[in-house]
Amino acid sequence: MTNFKTPGVYIREISRLPASVAPVATAVPAFVGYTERALKKGEDVAFTPVRITSLLEYEEIFGRPFPEQFGISLSDGPQNSEAPTVEISGDISPYILHYCMQLYFANGGGPCYIVSVGIYEDDLQDASVSSDALAEGLKALENEDEPTILVIPETVKLEDDGDRKTLYDAMLDQCADLKDRFAILDAMVGSDKDPFADGKEFRDQVGMNNLMYGGAYYPSLKTLIRYAFNEWDLSISDTRSAHKFDTWSLRDIREGVISEQGVIVLEELADLREGDTLTINGNIFTFYKDDGEGDIEIKATPSPTATEIAKAIDGTEGFSATRVTGEATVLVNMVGPDASETALEIEFTAAPPEEEEEEEEEREPFSISIIEKTEILAPDKSLYNLIKKELDKRRVILYPSSAMAGLYAKVDRDRGVWKAPANVSVSFVSEPTVLVTHEQQEPLNVDPGTGKSVNVIRKFNQKGTLVWGARTLAGNDNEWRYVPVRRLFIFLEESIKKATEPVVFEPNDANTWSKTKGMIENFLTGLWREGALAGATTQDAFFVKVGLGQTMSAIDILEGRLIIEVGVAAVRPAEFIILKFMHKLQES
Repeated sequence: MTNFKTPGVYIREISRLPASVAPVATAVPAFVGYTERALKKGEDVAFTPVRITSLLEYEEIFGRPFPEQFGISLSDGPQNSEAPTVEISGDISPYILHYCMQLYFANGGGPCYIVSVGIYEDDLQDASVSSDALAEGLKALENEDEPTILVIPETVKLEDDGDRKTLYDAMLDQCADLKDRFAILDAMVGSDKDPFADGKEFRDQVGMNNLMYGGAYYPSLKTLIRYAFNEWDLSISDTRSAHKFDTWSLRDIREGVISEQGVIVLEELADLREGDTLTINGNIFTFYKDDGEGDIEIKATPSPTATEIAKAIDGTEGFSATRVTGEATVLVNMVGPDASETALEIEFTAAPPEEEEEEEEEREPFSISIIEKTEILAPDKSLYNLIKKELDKRRVILYPSSAMAGLYAKVDRDRGVWKAPANVSVSFVSEPTVLVTHEQQEPLNVDPGTGKSVNVIRKFNQKGTLVWGARTLAGNDNEWRYVPVRRLFIFLEESIKKATEPVVFEPNDANTWSKTKGMIENFLTGLWREGALAGATTQDAFFVKVGLGQTMSAIDILEGRLIIEVGVAAVRPAEFIILKFMHKLQES
């Protein structure tokens, strides 16, 4: 109440419109995994949720994919064929988060959170995924409010099934505790590729609690993503009958480089005396004046200059020498059958000016570095392209959780969270690794024993690869059987919860009850008009109750409790389309 004391005109604005409910985002995934780095503006962001909006932003903060370390073997091709046979071998690294992000954005993904739990190991043999690190990254998301979907793709890389179960259960527990997010799990493909056995194996890896807060997808997918690699790191073994060397890198084939095989450093050359010799790579260097017998001779001065060495070597049988202009370097080449294969590059310090002979103990040391170089081959573009073609045939195989996170976002954006993320095409995928049939899907979709449904991604003739399932893990629960129903209620609960926070500490009276009820009813009416709620009228679609005698007793009001009951009739997906046909008798 305003206490008027001074004469004048006063204006008071009276709000007659109820507050509105702002809908929260429904598909903001949080990904947990290993990255190349974790630096944002120079600061370490490991185990810290970081919001990104694009793959470019991801790479700026977390880097590129792990460079796979393939082995390449060249052997003689078929008879009358000049092209060799190329074989690619080697294990794949467990670090797949970057590939998963590519698949996520390719399927319509938008803003999301990344939690880096570690940096790549340089050597593939040391590369591994730690369940403890992934669990710590998951825990870091507890205090982050915006994420609505949990995805940990590298869970499938854990070697121990018990670790995988612990992590899956922790994901479902966090969703149930916070009640604002949904977990997407991957059902692994076994060596036999038996859908029934794989489904049974997966159900053993998930507990029985909080199944309504997660959905599982099967099998893995053959994507169109190429593996990343460094051409320097790809070791190539040549076993062809006409090969020149045993190993080199892919970059060497493209560039046709000369690779350094070893370095020999000779120090304190000044200590050599006339008549002394050095044997370097099988070649004898004798330090005395020309005796006319054809040995490599270097003038025996305390500090021979580059020119003196070049003159001494050049012209000697089997060798030639060239002084590199402007540098204290002599290039010594073998002359003969091996001339194209071996060279010696001699580098040394500039010689001091000639002075009068000094005492031996006062002479400056003189260093020579001799680098043996072996010319591998000239650039071979055709061989390079052949190997690259074989490498391109190897495409990344990923489990569907990251693709499904992108499809959740796409369907929510195009249709709404109440639309089932099913019967939609998976992009950037050629086909599933297991072509599941109608009969094979039955025990995955409906399991009478545990109720743990597994959604299948199938390939259909002339339709492509489609998501063919929309059940939560609580497949036998009539209330929370479907993914869109569970996610719709998460959306409603979180939106209404945030909208009613300003009511805290407001008078718990009929005026507050009326405003709050009107706000929620307006929000639900809008959703009903968009098709989110079932019913011919709003009375059929939802109800909102609040007030003394309806939802609260006098004791509730005295103790400061404002209780609101909201009931909604969620639309459910038409999972089974049943068509009935019969003969109609002739009537005329």
